[in-house]
Amino acid sequence: MARLEALLSLQPGPENLHQPLNQLGVELATELTWLDPRNGCLSLSAGPSALPVQVLLELRGHDQLGVLVNSREGMSSGSPLSRAVLEQVLDRLLRLLPGTSLAYRSDRDGPIRQGTAQPVGSTP
Repeated sequence: MARLEALLSLQPGPENLHQPLNQLGVELATELTWLDPRNGCLSLSAGPSALPVQVLLELRGHDQLGVLVNSREGMSSGSPLSRAVLEQVLDRLLRLLPGTSLAYRSDRDGPIRQGTAQPVGSTP
């Protein structure tokens, strides 16, 4: 089962981030479902097999946004469909949220970490 995580550092901006995140759903031709005021979910289909992929978005205060991509795609194959969804979501988020930077992603920086992400090669 694929599980890919990313953490975005947000620049101080509008208090309500729901509008740009709802726009993400529109651009991906799906609806963002708000589970509560901080957590949203997108359901997508990837590739010719229409692999179901779930994207969870977590607002962590006013300065961080967590992105989690889940699917049944095998990690042993490198999860190309799930990784493509992660790329697409991150590209659009970086465009929709000006001044945002990618702080961490599990497929680049290593296993999913607890707490704040550390740059590669640094010690906690």
